[in-house]
Amino acid sequence: MTETEAERVATQQADLRRLELIGLLRTHLAGVLDDARTVWDPSPHAPGLAGRLAQRLGGSGGLVAFRGHLAMDPGEGYRLLRQRFESAGYTPTLHREGEWEVVTAIPAVFGQSEVKRAWVNLLLFAVTFLTTTVMGALLEQSELLVQQGLALFLQRPWLLLSGIPTALTIMGVLGLHELAHYVVARRHKLDSSLPYFIPVPFGFGTFGAIIRMRTPWENRNALFDVGVAGPIAGIVVALPLFFLGLLTSRALPPVPDSMALGTPLLLGWMEDLVYLIRGIPRQYELYISAWAFAAWFGIVVSGFNLMPIGQLDGGHVAYALFGKYTRYLSGAVLIAIAVMAIVLWGGWFAWLAFTFLSGWVHPPPLNMLEPLSKGRVALGIGVLILTVLIFTPVPFPTL
Repeated sequence: MTETEAERVATQQADLRRLELIGLLRTHLAGVLDDARTVWDPSPHAPGLAGRLAQRLGGSGGLVAFRGHLAMDPGEGYRLLRQRFESAGYTPTLHREGEWEVVTAIPAVFGQSEVKRAWVNLLLFAVTFLTTTVMGALLEQSELLVQQGLALFLQRPWLLLSGIPTALTIMGVLGLHELAHYVVARRHKLDSSLPYFIPVPFGFGTFGAIIRMRTPWENRNALFDVGVAGPIAGIVVALPLFFLGLLTSRALPPVPDSMALGTPLLLGWMEDLVYLIRGIPRQYELYISAWAFAAWFGIVVSGFNLMPIGQLDGGHVAYALFGKYTRYLSGAVLIAIAVMAIVLWGGWFAWLAFTFLSGWVHPPPLNMLEPLSKGRVALGIGVLILTVLIFTPVPFPTL
């Protein structure tokens, strides 16, 4: 047998296997897509994971797809298809092209894996608690450090304990944020890692925490729930702590060379309430402690993270609300960030870079046809309003 003949035989065998697979998958479409027609050349421009695989596998040789009209509710139909397809080692995607509903079979099965190597998460948690405590102590004892330098902690090492409230605050806000993502993701049967804290020897002692998502979103409801859970959990902790920090802050006449903090609308209203409660003269300033500063930082970063763009939590919420039209909103936000970076605060360049690196266009879920529930739509609108209330265009006005 020549090489050409061998290639022809291999092609024939591959075509035969594909025909057998199409026949098998067509039986799984019964009752869901009864008028299904085979799509022999799935578009490499199909949305989401299907489109990326089509590009990688080369069009007609890569994926199996069908088009037709759904015979039942998109949510119920997709769950039935997913159960059937997984028995054959495939996962379906569902989207609409014109007047057709399209089901594409992805040659993979996604599921939850067991949590492994939790000791890594615990070790990073412990190291981050140490770094945030040390950096919190440096912030808390800043006045004495100006006078005595780092020798202060050699002479009175117990002063390091003064950084614990700051450590608890920053790790509480950021840790609960990621833990909420994790818990909700597991409830939706998404494969997610435990939170990984990132310790650093400067700033607040951490770059925050992250979780790794190993499976695609099934629908908009899952996308919304996981995206919104983190910011809400973090803000619910940070707002009361910041308000308590204002109530216990020193009220003094303006101090030269002090660092001003940006005040979003919601925090400005809280500050006005504290001035009223405590009877503080308006010409006085509130000088917050290090742990209250950490709460402020958590709120400000939450406002950044809720911007409706890309892979940020706000991007998840926006895509769940607006679907494919989110790209226009994200484009407008991207332009606004660029303008703010040039005009208001140079730190926006870092967020601009992060947005481009992580992707400013949000990928769709596996099932694009199941609508977001009415309760989630109402909550999503509330989150957009909250984003406006806590958004801080210039976090550090004096820098």
